[in-house]
Amino acid sequence: MSDFAQIIGRNIEQLRESRGMSKKDLADLLGVTRQTLDNYLKGRQIIDSGKLALLAREFSKSMDFFLSATADRGASLLYRAERAADTPAEVIDLIIRRFELYAELLEVIQLKSVFHPPTYTVKLEGPVSLSESDQRMIEEIAGKTRRALGLDGVTGQDLFLALEDAGINILAFPTDPQAEVWAASAYSEESGAYIYVNDDDSISEERKIFSLIHELGHLVLHRHRYSYDNVELKYVSRRKDIYEKVADHFASSFLLPRHRLEQDVERLGDISPNSIFYLKQKYKVSFQAMVMALHNYQLISDHQRGRFFAFLNAGGYSKAEPHPLPYFEKGTRYRLLVQKLYQDGEIGVNKVAEYLDLPISEARRVVREWGV
Repeated sequence: MSDFAQIIGRNIEQLRESRGMSKKDLADLLGVTRQTLDNYLKGRQIIDSGKLALLAREFSKSMDFFLSATADRGASLLYRAERAADTPAEVIDLIIRRFELYAELLEVIQLKSVFHPPTYTVKLEGPVSLSESDQRMIEEIAGKTRRALGLDGVTGQDLFLALEDAGINILAFPTDPQAEVWAASAYSEESGAYIYVNDDDSISEERKIFSLIHELGHLVLHRHRYSYDNVELKYVSRRKDIYEKVADHFASSFLLPRHRLEQDVERLGDISPNSIFYLKQKYKVSFQAMVMALHNYQLISDHQRGRFFAFLNAGGYSKAEPHPLPYFEKGTRYRLLVQKLYQDGEIGVNKVAEYLDLPISEARRVVREWGV
């Protein structure tokens, strides 16, 4: 077959692998047999324009992506983020740059072992809402992910450290909350998975924890929706988006497993605001996240849910978190890697300033504290 068919096939195959998508799922998406798909991928048969357009829409790619002979994208980062419509472009560009600097840092230290989170394909019953069977399936995947990462019993701030220990690259730095970017994530075959969490002081620690696991949910369930193109972080995410609902339910069931809450409710009896405060302290989640989880699991009624939210509003907590967790440091692995490179003489103070996003004067103070 022509070189043209081989270029297209190679690019489709590379995209499939980078998104963690099985050949069966790709064949089902295109409505072809496995044998036909293999012919496409190996350049023995050229894919028709209609199916190529379907791939372009599904993976947020231009047609030029599939026609490009530049197929070596293994070290490139793929991106995803939840953001508001009017988020300034410079905020997104800053997050992208910090992802890229982390990837560069890992390349400098010549990382030998790269962790890739497990990935699952979810076939939902409906296009706009989650059915009960959808929810159960997501809960099962959340439990499997916890076990795969060795996180059973880990809660709250310890999840940041535990995910770093598992091999996920975490960045946490403040971004103006008015920009409404709570979290973002990226992925690379070469250097693994990345999660950014907005660490602004005005955002509750409980929300940051939820955002961390929300992005983990996207990495596990929506790898095929990440894009090589930086512009992917500039799309408008809506709270009604089914992918956001999936990631929200993943985070909720990861942080608040159904069977454990059922046991708690059975022991506590009637659920009151004091019960919610007790459970939120135990699981280190927000009051709102606890109420929503109890309602999703049908452990409280619609009326009770409304009563708890009215209680929050009456207390002036419509936007603030009652009895919040104290601030804790996050993303320490990144800073330690920068410190090690400096102490080993691999980088100078200027690069320290760039990696840590500090003025030179502040970077000099930091390296003096390192004792070098």
